[in-house]
Amino acid sequence: MTDDAGLGAPFPNEPQRLAGLNDEAMSEEARAALGAWWPPFNIHRVLAHNPPTLASWIPFGTHILRGNSLGERLRELVVLRVAWNARSAYEWGQHAGLSRRLGIPEDEIVRVAGPLKPADWTPLEAALLSGVDQMMRVQSVDAETYATLAAHFSEAQLIDYVFLVGEFVLVALALNVFQIARDPGLSEFPA
Repeated sequence: MTDDAGLGAPFPNEPQRLAGLNDEAMSEEARAALGAWWPPFNIHRVLAHNPPTLASWIPFGTHILRGNSLGERLRELVVLRVAWNARSAYEWGQHAGLSRRLGIPEDEIVRVAGPLKPADWTPLEAALLSGVDQMMRVQSVDAETYATLAAHFSEAQLIDYVFLVGEFVLVALALNVFQIARDPGLSEFPA
């Protein structure tokens, strides 16, 4: 086993480990999988090395991002908390920008990246953010958090919440392991 003390993101001085494919090198299968995601982001260009996985992931990721039942605000708070916990500069940058475009106030975006203070959030938002922390730490949530979530969410929303966290943990892993460079113009990772 190796010492992981030096691991962490963002990776400001490290080269990208797996180069993304340029437009000419991308297979027809990868291009077809991307569909509405054209032009592709840097993550898509890296994942295009494996067109079958890309083609399977895109519909699921698109559903989780655009079709889940939590609503845009809650979705983005969850994704930002995942990005902060995972130290994913790329994921943070993409979703901080999207959060701003959706009208989430800057002070709330900044508060997501730090110690959770339940008084700063509604009870549901505090439970959502705490639940992200718990899922990423112990792969579950405690009874109190679950009770708060269940009091506010339908069964379908509870499932969407867990799958939202899981999807963006998966994305953060790919971004961090391959040290994928942020797309131009993305927000900086919080200090």
